[in-house]
Order: sequence, then structure tokens, then C-alpha cells
Amino acid sequence: MMTTRQKKVPAQTELKNTILEGTDKIEKVAIEAKDQAVDIVVDAQEKLSQEAKQLNIGVQDQLRQLKQDLIQKLDDLKEQFGTSQKDLIDLKDFVKTEFNTVLDDLSQLTKELKEDVNHISFKHKDHLTETLKRSKEHTLEAWKKVIPNTSKESSVKSKSPKS
Repeated sequence: MMTTRQKKVPAQTELKNTILEGTDKIEKVAIEAKDQAVDIVVDAQEKLSQEAKQLNIGVQDQLRQLKQDLIQKLDDLKEQFGTSQKDLIDLKDFVKTEFNTVLDDLSQLTKELKEDVNHISFKHKDHLTETLKRSKEHTLEAWKKVIPNTSKESSVKSKSPKS
């Protein structure tokens, strides 16, 4: 016959073996998960690096195109206006005149805006004043309705015979 102690020893050994097997499986799964995560991160990093290179190439191409367009526009302007001193003075006067016209228009617009704001503010102030007057009138009416009742009650109490 087996004693209780003898039964516990194989059970404990079996339990330890099961725990060791479970631990080994968990370690293997953890290692596989870590490897997969590393692979995913490396792949993502490579993709981002490729996209960054492509984006950089696209930006450089756009800057190169913008520079070429700007140079072309400047060449066109040079051809239209020439390089003589008289042409440059005419261009300067034209730009100055246009700039002054724009400034005058902006000044006029600013003045009109100020007038509009003042007009709106005045109307708003009048509206608020009327609203406050109506509110005051309604409050006074409500107060008058409450006060007569209170004074009637006190007069009724004063008229009642004292015991």
C-alpha cells in the first residue's frame, strides 16, 4: 500500500514537469512574438525610410521646378522692361503709383469699417438700453404686485383685535 506521502511525491513531480513544460512553451511563444515584433518594426522602418526618400526626391523636384519657373519669370520681366535706366525709372514710378493707390483704397476701407463698427455699436447700445428699460419696468411691476399684498397682510394683522 502506498502512503499519502508516496502519492504526493509523484504528483508533485508531475506538477513540476507540467509547470516546466508550460514555462518552456510560454518562453517559446514570447521569443516568437518578440521576433515577429522586431520583424514588423524593421519592415515599418524600411518602408518609412523609402517613403521619406521618395518624399525628399519629390520636394527637391518641386523646388527645382519652382526655381526654374522663377528664373523664367524674371527673364520674361527683363525682356518686357528692358534694362535701360529710363525703363527702370518708369517701372519704379508705376509700382509707386499702384502702391499708393492700394494704400488709399485700404485707408478708405479702414475708415468705412470704423464707421460701420461705430454705427453697429451705437445700435447695440440703444438696443441694450431699451432692453434694460423694459427689464426695469417689468421688475417694478412685479415688485408693485408683491408689495401691496405684503402691506395688505400687515394692515390686516394690525387691524385684527388683540387678545
